Amino acid sequence: MSRLKELILIYAGDFETYPMGGVLEYVKNFARYLPDEIGISLVGITLNPQQAVGQWTTVRLGDKERAFLPLLFVDEAKQNRSKIPLNAKFTRALRKLRPELLSRGAPLYLQRAEHATPFQKDALPLFLNTHGQSGFLEKQMQHPLFRFKWMRQWYYRMEAKVMRRVQRVITISPYDYEYYVKKFPHLREKFSSVPLGVETDVYVPPLQNSKNWEEPRVLFVGRLHAAKGLDLLLDGFALFLEWYPNAKLTIVGGSQDYDPIEEQVKNWIEQRRLGGSTHRTGLVAKEQILAFYQSSDIFVMTSLWEGLPNALLEAMACGLPAVVTAVGGLPSVVKEDINGYLVHEREPQQVALKMKLAYENRQRIGLEARKTAESYSIRGHAAKVCSLFFDNNGTELNGELTQSVV
Repeated sequence: MSRLKELILIYAGDFETYPMGGVLEYVKNFARYLPDEIGISLVGITLNPQQAVGQWTTVRLGDKERAFLPLLFVDEAKQNRSKIPLNAKFTRALRKLRPELLSRGAPLYLQRAEHATPFQKDALPLFLNTHGQSGFLEKQMQHPLFRFKWMRQWYYRMEAKVMRRVQRVITISPYDYEYYVKKFPHLREKFSSVPLGVETDVYVPPLQNSKNWEEPRVLFVGRLHAAKGLDLLLDGFALFLEWYPNAKLTIVGGSQDYDPIEEQVKNWIEQRRLGGSTHRTGLVAKEQILAFYQSSDIFVMTSLWEGLPNALLEAMACGLPAVVTAVGGLPSVVKEDINGYLVHEREPQQVALKMKLAYENRQRIGLEARKTAESYSIRGHAAKVCSLFFDNNGTELNGELTQSVV
């Protein structure tokens, strides 16, 4: 790892003011907890109309200050209505600023496959963290464009080309690793699985005497899109209310790209007459999320598909029993009646029952949840990822570009 002196981390997020989001949370933490001997620069977007685009500035991540290059300004309200995905706009901006990035001569650590396309023929080390993109595409992608067959086919071809080009692919859950190795068996040696890490010194359980409420408090944290299966959560919560009529459900999160799911969630709540028991916050800043974890009793995630979400580990770090569907990387973390409960069938009755068990056993399960989260260190994750950017001889993985460029 000592050979790596500089790294450029690229993701279509605002590292300064952008609110909650799983991948952005990951890249912010990665950039903050990278080993000190490695210099890192960040490339993303800005939500500030006064921010100069295409010019290097700095951003503070906790106690660290990092160089930051915003490639484009994004108006959230307009983007939420736009039929053009943000990542398509971001990739176009990457092409425009490509000479500037190449001039720095540092390897690129990318968080989406399409962000690698402007650099396909450049003699520059590229490393990719997949976050399970094509896995999501096969299950259910939130943007309407991905409903079209031609768009999905383009994405699959593009991803295959990128996988051949990059030097190393990092996955954050065993499920993602198995998915990609099966999909690209001839590239097996490029893939590595490094479990996600969270800030266990920030996300901590509240003092026991601070939990002075009587009604059960149920929490969901995450971006709102179809893959989260929130209709099942609401159906399960409606049944949970039969046991605990005073229970409250808080849905923390929203959507950034164009997505009708927010309106659907609102309608689902009205149809189930849950308005008096359910609170939706919309997107909130990262700094505000801790309070929601610490003022809840159980965490529920009824996703159709997941990799290994930050929100799950953060909730467990705060001592919350987790009730999750047995999909993606979730069963690799949540163990039945030990640190949480698994929902194996998409049935509201099963969700409600597991929520009841989690609430009744919240003290015992919560202690084990915290112990589980403590084994997921973001500092250790960042060091491990950087070590994988080299071969067994400690040589930087530049790759044979004459063979890998498509």
